[in-house]
Amino acid sequence: MKKLLVITCLMLGMVYTTQASGNNNVKSKATARANYLSDQMIKNLRLNNFQSEKIREINKQIAEEMTAIEQQYAGNQAIIDQLCKEACAQRDVYLEEVLSTVQYNKYFNSRPDYTNMDKQFMATMDAGNGENGATANAATDATPVAVN
Repeated sequence: MKKLLVITCLMLGMVYTTQASGNNNVKSKATARANYLSDQMIKNLRLNNFQSEKIREINKQIAEEMTAIEQQYAGNQAIIDQLCKEACAQRDVYLEEVLSTVQYNKYFNSRPDYTNMDKQFMATMDAGNGENGATANAATDATPVAVN
């Protein structure tokens, strides 16, 4: 009886640990994604410290949404594209409040470039996770796309 109780407890512990690490992996993936995009935006748009902090918060929120969408609807690219496009539209609204008119116009005209950077980063990150369990460090070596 005691053995059965111990085995049950161990199995439940492993299940909860697996679930927790999976959720943690999504958060770390979203954080790495947001940091990479934020770094590119800070550099390309020449943001001040206040703007940089706000951009990081906004990108983290949107990256968490997008990563959750991609995980929830894996295999249905049409829904992923639609929902991620809506999340990016929400980011545009937030960014308009933080950036100057000149910065926002530059960002708005460069959105396809930022989208490509994000996709390249995530592809590199996924490839790194699949090969050896590496996380954001392997993905930060991705070659950035030039933004005008």
